[in-house]
Amino acid sequence: MTMLGRYQVDDRLGEGAMADVYRAHDPDIGRTVAIKVLKPELARDPEIVARFLREARAAGALSHANIATIYDVGEAQGVAYIAMELIDGQPLDAALLTQGRMPYERVLAIGHQLASALAFAHRHGVVHRDIKPSNILLSADGRTAKLLDFGVARIGEMDAATADRQLAKTQVGQLIGTPRYMSPEQALGLPVDQRSDLFSLGVVLYEMVTGKVAFPGTALATLAIQIAQEKVEPIDRSTTDCPPGLRFIIDKLLAKKPEQRFTDGEALAAALAREIAAQQDMPAASRRGLSLRLKLPLALASVTAVALAGCVVTTLGREQRTLEHMAIVSGSSTATFVTNNAAVLAAENAGLSPEQQDWSALQAFATTASRDATVRDMTVADATGVIRAASDPALIGKRYAEPTDETAMAGSDGIAVTAAGDGGHGTGIRFVRPIRYAGKDFGTVDLVVRRVALDGALAGAQTSLIILSAVVMLVVLLIGYMSGAMVARPLGRLRRALDEAAKANFALRLSHRRRDEFGAVFDAFNRAAAAIEPRLSGGEPVDEAAVLATRIAPPSRLAA
Repeated sequence: MTMLGRYQVDDRLGEGAMADVYRAHDPDIGRTVAIKVLKPELARDPEIVARFLREARAAGALSHANIATIYDVGEAQGVAYIAMELIDGQPLDAALLTQGRMPYERVLAIGHQLASALAFAHRHGVVHRDIKPSNILLSADGRTAKLLDFGVARIGEMDAATADRQLAKTQVGQLIGTPRYMSPEQALGLPVDQRSDLFSLGVVLYEMVTGKVAFPGTALATLAIQIAQEKVEPIDRSTTDCPPGLRFIIDKLLAKKPEQRFTDGEALAAALAREIAAQQDMPAASRRGLSLRLKLPLALASVTAVALAGCVVTTLGREQRTLEHMAIVSGSSTATFVTNNAAVLAAENAGLSPEQQDWSALQAFATTASRDATVRDMTVADATGVIRAASDPALIGKRYAEPTDETAMAGSDGIAVTAAGDGGHGTGIRFVRPIRYAGKDFGTVDLVVRRVALDGALAGAQTSLIILSAVVMLVVLLIGYMSGAMVARPLGRLRRALDEAAKANFALRLSHRRRDEFGAVFDAFNRAAAAIEPRLSGGEPVDEAAVLATRIAPPSRLAA
């Protein structure tokens, strides 16, 4: 087959129990589509063809992001067909075959998309009736799921006479729909509604979470018994990462009685959305089971440590700038004093010949000034650049050269101020000033003052801030631990009450005198127990799903 109506058929993509699927091209709008064509043995039955076309047109009205779009429905060359969206991806059954079970985060995301699609279809009066992995296509990136075959699935609803005729023509195992994913009411031949779709979706979610089918029977009769009567194997917590909330949702979907399931796809989508939000809000530490007594103080300590680190760095920076400014002001005063005293002697000697010049008084002054504990080095050079006085007598008579490897600092009066290297004498601040007298320059004074006091003050400030930070951290840890303990105790009491409630048929109450949020939670528990206890004590069998439905989220989630 190369043409079907206006469609150019390219190749065959696959086949199902009822139809063959082809890749085709619509030349009118230049679009590649998937063409689904009824199998010849079914196409010969006019009732099936009529239902195929009628229900496909009804499904074509469904426009949803997670439902494969139907573009065209019709008959050509005596063949009934559906032209639908061609999705680049793979069926869910193929993904499960290659990947095995899926992470619960992905199951939640895909499950929510499928539930939203069913909610949309159910609001428009369309029931799928054949939810199964092969009718769910995953996009190439695996993030988007789309439901297929709404139009084909509803052929399963036929009158008894038509059903008898069809069964006479069909071999066992070729029933419309897939037995392994049927609901109990489908397996028993009872009327079905939207809750049948929810059961089938529950079977699919179970398979995604566990990596194995919910009903492992092979024969049709065995499958029917398992679906209608037997419970599925419980989801093993030790082999899957499925959280309790998702386990409860799947268990509720797999309830044998339709009234025990969610009412429709919208209720299921809302439940899955709440579970997704709860998992996103839950910190990673709580998933590892970290005690609240430790989690809360660690969280508080982490935030406090970041805040303290920022404050300490900022405070030390400001303290250092303030102390350095004070040191520069003090050193500048000393340098001014030395320069003023050297100016007169330098001016007197400048007018004499070298043989008549006397620098002894200047050297005596330099020696006396160098005894000051704040002065590290002092050098006085004349206008020709010859050192005439110095704290180190060995420099006298040598040429003066300003150091070039020191870091410039901000001088308040335009005079050169630099951070002097230690040179074996400790760090200091260098002041280089010209010797001026009567508006003329007669030499240079090079003075280095020690910054021992400055460094000591900075070290003291740093030590004080570290001690203060340590005290604050200890206080925060203590407060966090006590706060965690205050929260953990009532949560522990509530958890024990919930564990005991199921065993005691909710014949227990929580006594308390609390007026806070936990008191309100205890009151809510007591109200729930008071509502459930009469039902359980009246001789009715305990419905585990109903009991679980009244349970409050685990303490770890309340604390998150």
